[in-house]
Amino acid sequence: MRQRWILRQLSKVLPVLAATTALLIAGAGCSSQNGGSSGGSSTSAPATAPITTLPAGRELPVMLPKTNCADLSGHDFGAIAQAPTGISSATVVAKSAARSFEYCDVKGYVGGQISFELHLPTTTYRGRYLQQGCGGYCGMVDLSSGPPASTGCAPVTDGSLVVGTDDQGHTGTGGAEVWAVDPQLKVDFGYRAEHVFALAAKAITATYYGAMPRFSYYDGCSDGGREALMEAQRYPGDFDGVLAGAPAFNQTALNGFEEAYLSTVDFRSNGSVILPAAKVDVLHAAVIEACADPGSNDRTIQDPRDCKFDPASLNCPAGQDNPNCLTREQVEVARKIYAGVVAPDGTHLYTGGEPIGSEGQWVGLIVPPDGKGRDSTFTYKIGSGFLRWLGHWQADPTASVDASVFTVANLKKFQDEVGGLYDATDPDLSAFATRGGKLIHWHGWSDGYIPTVGSITYRQALIDTMGQTAADKFYRLYLFPGVFHCGNGYGPNKFDLLTPLMEWTEHGRRPGAVIASKYANTGPSNALTGATGTTTSGAPAYQRPVYPYPQHIAYSGSGDVNAAASYIPRTPPPRDDHYKWGGNAFTSGYQQWCAADDGRALSCTRHKP
Repeated sequence: MRQRWILRQLSKVLPVLAATTALLIAGAGCSSQNGGSSGGSSTSAPATAPITTLPAGRELPVMLPKTNCADLSGHDFGAIAQAPTGISSATVVAKSAARSFEYCDVKGYVGGQISFELHLPTTTYRGRYLQQGCGGYCGMVDLSSGPPASTGCAPVTDGSLVVGTDDQGHTGTGGAEVWAVDPQLKVDFGYRAEHVFALAAKAITATYYGAMPRFSYYDGCSDGGREALMEAQRYPGDFDGVLAGAPAFNQTALNGFEEAYLSTVDFRSNGSVILPAAKVDVLHAAVIEACADPGSNDRTIQDPRDCKFDPASLNCPAGQDNPNCLTREQVEVARKIYAGVVAPDGTHLYTGGEPIGSEGQWVGLIVPPDGKGRDSTFTYKIGSGFLRWLGHWQADPTASVDASVFTVANLKKFQDEVGGLYDATDPDLSAFATRGGKLIHWHGWSDGYIPTVGSITYRQALIDTMGQTAADKFYRLYLFPGVFHCGNGYGPNKFDLLTPLMEWTEHGRRPGAVIASKYANTGPSNALTGATGTTTSGAPAYQRPVYPYPQHIAYSGSGDVNAAASYIPRTPPPRDDHYKWGGNAFTSGYQQWCAADDGRALSCTRHKP
């Protein structure tokens, strides 16, 4: 009898121990390099496992160059199939206070006019290549910010990786995307640039070190997240592991409809502002008071869909417009923002509206700063940029951004014309999975730029297409409470997903909980970018585990509330993650493949050549 009682007690305890062990393992490696313990009592349980002596990426040997850096500029890379490449410069960059390793900085262009930069470490490379995506409509080459979702990742900071990025074939123009008058540049931006740069980067790497990379990774957020999914869908052989953050994957509907629509909701016909910037903070404070999950002890909302907050709860007395309340007209603006773009008949034209809790990003994005007008908002710039320059093969610089655009017929027209270039909505990743590829998809739950529900909808489409069992073998979705677009936010917003991706890809270790850290604010915030002035020096104020969707967390009932180890996974009741909208279904076969048959005119087909 005593033995049976012990077994029953163990059956209750072991799942919690297993979850905690998985949590600690997931926190090891790169993440633990941040400073492992949380704030609070020194006697509390550690938030992550102790720092490992061999961080992820160290088991492969260092590979030294076989040629001089400067010699790369004279090497002929013009014969790379599909990706003829020219080198503009190749120079050695010494160690510095900001970077602990020396590297060969290679700049050039590939496949016409796709500019790129590639950093090849001279003494620390360990056989891996990481390609970094870019955001918005790209148009820049920038490796200074580092890859997304890799806070404290040792292979990024110690020079283990070759790292590269490109501008997708054009220079950005901040809303007037005049580069898109060239149809080939539409194709390069849409899907071609990342593929041909990957071919070029690997060829340059092989020339410098005498061998191709043993493992190749892609890490991007926003448009970079779209690029990441595009690579897995169209070119499954390019990368072994893909990290897709807050992807603009449903881009035609996002830029041309959701974002264009949001640029119209806060303005009267005379251009005057309805909901002023000052009242956005009032709205956000009310949302947190009504919706924050007490089980997480950090004032975040674990799933905004569970919150039934109505902005009408802030109604001002009739006829008044006080600083701490909303007029009826302002309430309607907030409701429209939360609902997202709808056609006159009520049909949704995008997969989700702004999530409850995203208000901290609205100023500069949807709501203009004081004294500014509609043309200052990001949604207007990117929405008008699409409708005028990217949304048709022939640009229409005079196109209006108004209510006449937002119909089901218009959405399908745009999707049929150019969605096959830009949209990365194909849910069939069987080719990527079959060759052993691994995909980690992530999104902030308070993302104001790209509604989070779209990522959940894509996950459901992938499961519908491939089956849950097959999806679990290569795909994970992580949603981070209180996190804005591509990071920052009011919740724990610093985390490393690159280490779990590498561990899964190279060693088959399926990712579990990821440790998200919140650091103190030490500088100015930026409402447009979502930057909160945080620093990652020293110990974090608190940490939380984040489990693969759909799991939530709950306080275990004991231990330091600031420590990640004090929280256990909780599975919420099942819900239907399909989303009814008026756009084309997430399916295969919509893609266009384009080439200049005679060297001048483009010819496109729905079948991959």
